[in-house]
Amino acid sequence: MVRLELKQIYLQLEHEINCLSQTKVALHRQAIKEDMQHVVTDLKSDIDEWIFQLNERSISCYELEQLLESKRELIDFQELRKIGINEEEFETFQNDFLRCIAKSIFDCYLNTLFKNPKGSTFDGLKKVNWF
Repeated sequence: MVRLELKQIYLQLEHEINCLSQTKVALHRQAIKEDMQHVVTDLKSDIDEWIFQLNERSISCYELEQLLESKRELIDFQELRKIGINEEEFETFQNDFLRCIAKSIFDCYLNTLFKNPKGSTFDGLKKVNWF
């Protein structure tokens, strides 16, 4: 069984945060990036545990989604609050951030499910008329 790698997930998450911060208003980019990195640091032990549980197949993707949602109240973007964003914008950033974490974990998870450990190029497969 191929296991999820923490390093790969955190690299993916860093990439997602960078992409997300670039899509937002230039005035808020640095604050968004700093806040998201801070929250990832705060949630690191939880994220590590969720990945361990996924590796052990003791939680489903749906349960992971619920675990992520349960952390919504702990997401406090202090730098964005200092800037003075309104509550609607704050909730949008929270949603984007949760989606960012989920996307990073699920992308890596799905990649490991369909990864061929032998590195085959599918040479041994017969061509079949599928359509």
